[in-house]
Amino acid sequence: MERYYDVAQNCLFSKTRTVSRYVTNLYTKALKEIGVTPVQYSMLTAIQILREGNINELSSALKMDRTTINRNLKPLLRDGHVYVNESKDKRERVVSITKEGEEIYDKGYKEWQKAQEELRAEIGEENWSELNAVLDSVIKVIAEK
Repeated sequence: MERYYDVAQNCLFSKTRTVSRYVTNLYTKALKEIGVTPVQYSMLTAIQILREGNINELSSALKMDRTTINRNLKPLLRDGHVYVNESKDKRERVVSITKEGEEIYDKGYKEWQKAQEELRAEIGEENWSELNAVLDSVIKVIAEK
């Protein structure tokens, strides 16, 4: 019986998934009005930062596999928020944001800020800062692998 309590109380997978579900739900509700998911909003952010990034660059920036990138790009393409062109290297496709995508992004930013502030208020400023620092550190370690 002790091993069950060990897993229930100490499992990093379970704890991170619990937090992830809560955070995902919070941001999903916040971005629902503008019609994008948190993953799609993150993709729009990365696309803006990369300017004309190819699928591999987008995959690397978001730490997602190409199939997840492609699956989440489809609704953004369909809704006219992004477009895909061939790059100078005809074998590659580059993704760019449209004017409509920029407008959606700007509307979403206000909602994203509200979600950030709600979460910050719920967990407290000290936990917020600590959690961000720990997550940055873990991401750095993972990225080096």
